[in-house]
Amino acid sequence: MRARSKEGSPPLGELPTPYDRMFAVYAAALAGSSLAASSRAAYLRRVRAYLAWVTAASARGLLPAGPLADTVTAVRTAHAYHDLLTGRYAWRTVNGVLAAVEDFHARLRLGATGIPRARAAVRER
Repeated sequence: MRARSKEGSPPLGELPTPYDRMFAVYAAALAGSSLAASSRAAYLRRVRAYLAWVTAASARGLLPAGPLADTVTAVRTAHAYHDLLTGRYAWRTVNGVLAAVEDFHARLRLGATGIPRARAAVRER
């Protein structure tokens, strides 16, 4: 039996359909990018965590059906994830994750999230 990740998401390394295919398409697109290898690896980890959260939140009824099926719901899903992260992590961490999620949305043409980056002037939680 494989270990489960946090918040009831699928076992590490596994994503259900269609998120497994979305992740594979993203990984292929990212492989051809000019980002440094370390940045590509970080983006892949962060996007995989995002998709695992989408899976778990969908299963719990926290997101609408097909949360990444169209631009409007995909952007709302990204905002919900951002809100979750903002309440749990430092602004620098949230900004790093947001960069990966925005890159995922851009490369898969899911729509710009429009989420503003936090600034140093914002107090860390």
